[in-house]
Amino acid sequence: MTTRRHFLKKACLSGACLCGFGSVLGSELFHTGDFSQSATTNKNEVLFLKWITELLENLDQNHLTEAQLRQIVKSASVAHHENLGMDAMLAPFKGKLDHFIQFIEEKWGWKVSYEDEYKKVLIVDEDKPYCVCPLLQNEKEKKLPVLCYCSEGFAERMFSIVCGYSVSATVVSSIQKGNEKCVYRIVLNSLSI
Repeated sequence: MTTRRHFLKKACLSGACLCGFGSVLGSELFHTGDFSQSATTNKNEVLFLKWITELLENLDQNHLTEAQLRQIVKSASVAHHENLGMDAMLAPFKGKLDHFIQFIEEKWGWKVSYEDEYKKVLIVDEDKPYCVCPLLQNEKEKKLPVLCYCSEGFAERMFSIVCGYSVSATVVSSIQKGNEKCVYRIVLNSLSI
């Protein structure tokens, strides 16, 4: 079994992560010598985004199974969830799935429908012709389909909080996979996340 720590250690020691220090060191921030707080923050943001992008590009299915990739990347969704303060944002919707669906349709422009008559499976369509992931805002030309596992984790966490029980999410269509938009299949009352 591959743990996250073992995977990252292996990737970094083998040089597979290509963390991007060379690109950052060659950037204008280092040439100008402006190391003010703002420049340091920007420098760190560039490093973090580049490091993450390179790591995602180099996740190799020849060495990891799809299940291992999904587990590693999906678990990282907690960072985005916490950064957005989603627990507080979702608090008014706990136990009110219909209200939450209405909210995301009206405020986020998403389209939500039920796949089945028993209302156990949601089809959630972001209805946007671009990837909304903040990690790729400066890397729009790159396609990193493995990042969709993070989106699955984010959707699972979000809908589990609203529903009050575990759900399972799968990205069935995504910009990163070459599709026109991102669509999720959310299975309600699932015992596995």
